[in-house]
Order: sequence, then structure tokens, then C-alpha cells
Amino acid sequence: MSTDRLLERAIDEAPIGITIADANEPDNPLIYLNDAFERLTGYPKDETLGTNCRFLQGEGTTEEPVRAMREAIADREAISVELRNYRKDGTEFWNQVDIAPLHDGEEVSHFVGFQTDITARKRAEFEVERRIEEVERERRKLEEVLERIDGLLEDITRTLVGATTREGIEREVCDRLTTDDAYETAWIGERLPTREAVVPSTWAGSIDLADASFPMDRSNPVGEAISTGRARFVAGLEGAADGMGGTIAAIPLVSGETGYGVLVVGTTQSATFDDHERVVLQSIGRAIANACNTLESRRILTADSAVELAFDLGTEDLFFVSLSARADCRFEYEGSATDGDSLLFLTVDGVDPERVDELAAEYPELVEATVLTANASSALVEFRLSGVSLVTKLANRGVRIRSMRAEGGTGRIRLLVPGGVGSRSVVELVTDSCPDATLVSSHEHDRPPQTDKEYRLSVAAELTDRQLLSLRKAYVSGYFDPTRRITGDEIADSMGISRSTFHQHLRAAERKLLAEFFDRGLPD
Repeated sequence: MSTDRLLERAIDEAPIGITIADANEPDNPLIYLNDAFERLTGYPKDETLGTNCRFLQGEGTTEEPVRAMREAIADREAISVELRNYRKDGTEFWNQVDIAPLHDGEEVSHFVGFQTDITARKRAEFEVERRIEEVERERRKLEEVLERIDGLLEDITRTLVGATTREGIEREVCDRLTTDDAYETAWIGERLPTREAVVPSTWAGSIDLADASFPMDRSNPVGEAISTGRARFVAGLEGAADGMGGTIAAIPLVSGETGYGVLVVGTTQSATFDDHERVVLQSIGRAIANACNTLESRRILTADSAVELAFDLGTEDLFFVSLSARADCRFEYEGSATDGDSLLFLTVDGVDPERVDELAAEYPELVEATVLTANASSALVEFRLSGVSLVTKLANRGVRIRSMRAEGGTGRIRLLVPGGVGSRSVVELVTDSCPDATLVSSHEHDRPPQTDKEYRLSVAAELTDRQLLSLRKAYVSGYFDPTRRITGDEIADSMGISRSTFHQHLRAAERKLLAEFFDRGLPD
């Protein structure tokens, strides 16, 4: 095989398209193309020889690389460009074209072109560019969201500080959340007395919720949030007209153990709430609940009336009612306290004190039972409860337990509800915690004695948790009685502290209580 033939065959077998154009003929017609060019473009030799290679250009071919090739050919210079070309069947591909002039002496006689299909690489580059643009859009969007929601938290916090009514709190919050396109809808709802539905009380934005209600169960985000006490963030919901369309956040309004309904914000857009936005919305929810709690505390302190409620308790409502049936004994409420857990102090009559811990072990809500004092007929027992007890929930509402007892499987609790606290909500709280409880009487008093919450508010800034617990344990266990039934060592041991530490807490608490007593201007 001659060298010329070998060279021709090598060019034909090359993996890239190769063309040769006449540099001296008008429009630089093709005089040669290899087999790879035919495979790349789909154009056979008999249709392309004698024509300019521009037949590969089409609608999507941009002018810049074409102009660059034209100028390079006119200047008899080499060039490399990337451009969108089209095959004979109309499909597009990305073509890297390298053109080099061939000289005959001093003159350029031909141009040789090399065409390489770079479609896969270009698609990868475009995907990278798309992702970069997408990330940049998300970054800008995040910056806008952060600026917007951080401003919301600041504005709403400032509004809550100056609020004087709960209705005013709800109205200001909903209006602010729907200002400046922060959210399309915002509303606050609360439970119906029947405990079966949540109804909107205040709303703003592109909705009217006058007739809306949401079941108090997990069939919807609103019911689930208020039932579980956990925020819900859901996208893609239908039914925008009822305040549940698009993307919504349902934030329970909880301060301590007291619930004040649910805050719902939403948008019909498909975007979801990012982590920072979720944190801010939950912070707004806590701020609303705390503001409501503060207003409630103010009403309690200035209340000039109270309602006394009495409930009969079913055997399965509270552990000590059940215990009174099993052990045929009697329980009487003496007080409560907290040290991280809820502590309940009950006098027990009619059962061997040594059996109390054994009997209590069968109740999952009881962590332990400790006999503080005992005699031949009765014992004072400290019950440590897991979770938050009904007694603690009532105290957080400013409700005082006037009496609570159980005997032979029947129980009764009498409560004093300050005028600033809705008795309906207290009934709901009791029946939620004790499903078999029945309200048997309700009486209004003109001027109630000072409630537990009032007193705690007056000394809270001075009395520490340990001081309060030391004082409570000493009081209910008879430490201050003329015939002392318990020693400081025994109380300290029940608290897991030394005797000297217990007495330090106790003495500090006594000093603060006396200061509170005399600082109120009472007679010497």
C-alpha cells in the first residue's frame, strides 16, 4: 500500500470529522470529507462536496462563533470554536470546530477542519451552570427570608411587650404576619369547649375563616399541633379557602404547661419552611404564649372574684383514687412541689405505710413513694410523679386546690379559680386529665383568698426552687409542729442533700417569707 493510500485510509478511519475546503474558490467549498464526518452529521459526500460547511448551522446557532470563524478564514488564521450544529435529520449537537490553514509556499491554498462531537461535555457544563445558578437563587432567597423573618420576630416581640389584651395580641400578630407579603394567611385558633375542634378566633390575609373548624385529632396539622404540643410544617395541602392550602406552619401556643391555642401561617406557594424560619416561627409562638400568660397573671392579681369548682373523680382518674379502692384506705391532699419532677404529698389512713411503696409500684406514672412520717393510724407520703401532674398544671393556671381526697375508690377535688382565669378552661383541663371526672358544683365568690400563683408571683424573684422545696417538705411533713414528726436529717435525705444544706435553704426561705410579710406594710 502506497504512502498516499495509507494516509487517505488513516484520515477516513479517524474518530473525528475531517474536512478540506478550497481557500481560493469563492465561499470556500468542501473538496474532501472523511467517513467520520458523514457519521457525525448524517450528510453523504454527494450532498456536501462543493458546498460551504455552513449547512450545519441552524436556528440555535449563535452568531458569535460563526463570526469568529468567518474573520479567521478571511485573515488566513487558525481558530477553534464551539457551536450548536444540526444533523441532516434535524437533531442538534455541539460541535467543536478546529480550522487550520494549509500553505502552498507563501499562500494559503486550503483549510482543514476538524469536527468533534462535544454534546455530552456541554450538557455536563450546562448542568453545572444550572446548579450554580440554582444555588445562587436559593442563597438570595435565603437572605431575603432571613431578613424578612428576623424582622418579623423583632416587630412582633416589640408589639407583644405593649399589648394589654389577648384579643389585641392576636390581632396585632396576625396583621403583622401578613404585612409586606410575609405570609399570605395568618390566624390563631383555640379549642372548643367540647374538645372536639379548633376554631379560628382571629385571622388576617386572603382568607375568611368565620365558619371554619378543624378536628382535634391527627387528621390535620392544626389538630395534631394542638393535640401533641409540637409544631407541624406541611406543604402541598389543598383547600386554601379554609386556611389549610399550600404550605402551612401550625405552631402550638404553650407557656409552661398552659396552652393558648395555635398559630397558623401559610402560603399557596410551593416553597417549604427552612430550618431558620421554623425556629423563628416557633419563637414567635412561644412569645405569644408567654405574653398571654403574663396578661393572665395580671388579671389573677387584680381579680375581685373567684369560682369554686367541685369534681367527683372516677376510680381510674388519678392513681390515689384507684389505690384507695385496692387498699380500702383514705387519701387526703396536703400539698405539692417540684424538684424537676412533680411531688405530691398525701396523708394515708387505713393501710400499713410499709405497703404503700409496694402498691404504688404498679402505677406507671409513679416514680417512687416515700413515707416521710408515720404513726399508728396514718402516714404522710411523698409521691414522685413522672411528667407533669394535674396538680402542677392547675398551679400554673393560678388555680388553688382547696381539698382533694379519695376513699374506697371514690374521690373529690375542690378548686378555687381566680376571676382572671376562665373556669371553662379549668373544667376542660381537669376532664382532659381525668376522663371520668364529673363537675358537680360551681359557686362564685366575691373576693377569693390569695391564690397560690399570686403568692408565687410576689416572691418568685427572691425564693429559689430549692428554698421553696425545702420549705414545702418541712411544712407538710410536720417539721414545724410542736411535736415534731420528722427530723432535718430525714428531710435532707429525701432531697438527696446534706443536713446543713437543707437548713441553709430553709433559713433563707424563712427570711425571705418574713421580709415579704413585713414589707407589705402589715403591723409590727
